[in-house]
Amino acid sequence: MKPIVAIVGRPNVGKSRLFNRLVGHRRAIVADQPGITRDRHYADAEWAGREFIVVDTGGLDLDPAADLEHEISKQSLAAIEEADAVICLFDGSHPPTADDRDVVRKLRTIGKPVFFAVNKIDEASHEARLGDYHELGAGELLGVSAEHGRGVDDLLEALTRAVPDRPEAPEEGRGTLIAVVGRPNVGKSTLINRLAGEPRVVVHGQAGTTRDAIDVDVEFDGREYVFIDTAGVKRRWGVSERIEKFTAMRSLRTIDRAQIVLQLIDGAEGYTKQDAHLTGFVQEEGKGLVLLVNKWDEVDLGWDDYGSSLRRGLGQQGDLAMLPVSAKTGYNCLKIFELVAKLEGFLAAKISTSKLNEVVQNALDAHHLPVHRGKQVRIKYATQVGTHPPTIALFSNFPSAVPYSYRRYLIGRIKAAMGIRGVPLRLVCKRK
Repeated sequence: MKPIVAIVGRPNVGKSRLFNRLVGHRRAIVADQPGITRDRHYADAEWAGREFIVVDTGGLDLDPAADLEHEISKQSLAAIEEADAVICLFDGSHPPTADDRDVVRKLRTIGKPVFFAVNKIDEASHEARLGDYHELGAGELLGVSAEHGRGVDDLLEALTRAVPDRPEAPEEGRGTLIAVVGRPNVGKSTLINRLAGEPRVVVHGQAGTTRDAIDVDVEFDGREYVFIDTAGVKRRWGVSERIEKFTAMRSLRTIDRAQIVLQLIDGAEGYTKQDAHLTGFVQEEGKGLVLLVNKWDEVDLGWDDYGSSLRRGLGQQGDLAMLPVSAKTGYNCLKIFELVAKLEGFLAAKISTSKLNEVVQNALDAHHLPVHRGKQVRIKYATQVGTHPPTIALFSNFPSAVPYSYRRYLIGRIKAAMGIRGVPLRLVCKRK
């Protein structure tokens, strides 16, 4: 189970730049104006063999005239609640503020590792800026430059020492692990209760290894499944309203364990930006995904029109398995098991090297690769190197010059040849 590290701080201190630096590529949108990161972003990171999930949040948006407990942004509050460790980032190009002092005071009471880092220490002469921040009483301060990478190695070293490995639970022999995720109130627990109560289903519950999640063991038609239900966000610091629309981080832990993911959306509300973030993460993690449009009994539109519109909105992920269901009435719920079985087969799919190279060659003949620095980019051969998800290695004379759009094109051709839909297929380009 990968630990989760949340980056928090006031707007425009460089959280997104640090996030991009930690995960090794540009995932968050970076701009020199406050408020760009309105939604939470998350990605895998690795340091010295340790894997963890980094979460980039919106700013802390404090109003000095209001109570701190009610003014911390909802995204950041949820991140602090659910993370295993927190990086609190300050802007070293400006002196500390009263808000910074209040944030330090609060973060020192949360009972988990907090790393206070001062950003924009771009060169040795800037280290004097750290002196101003010592007055906050934060203890050890780490000077970093998210822009240039200065000091980030020290931050990662301290982080990995403080955050313990999450022990893997013995999952073997328990059946197919199925994560049930989605925004609050979309019917996750209702669906699991419905499946557990249907005829031909035998169920018992036990505590899961994911914090505040419940594992429900289900037997259906002689096969065993484990449905992982994620609890809602806890409320602390006197916050009475619902903390946020999407309990992202608990879903991340659940997805990390699972083989198949059932993502529920509210049929009446439609497919939201938060839903799209979650779908993308599931695909990046290489999991099989079924998009369940729940509360279908409350939708007046026909499925043909609704499903077509939803697929158009999904874009490149438009081949996902989708199903209208009603956890409340039971409509279509047993069909979920059929879709899960298909996805299991797709994730384990294999293609012979000869067939694969024939497919790749036909794709190359139809659309040639571009020229790189005056030389033709070529793919010498391809071979499958893994499953769950299917993973293909392409050997090229200029692997980095194979464009993203061309990789998407090849993925489509290979998936069609393998007869798989709704699961990711990974391409790894290597030098011949």
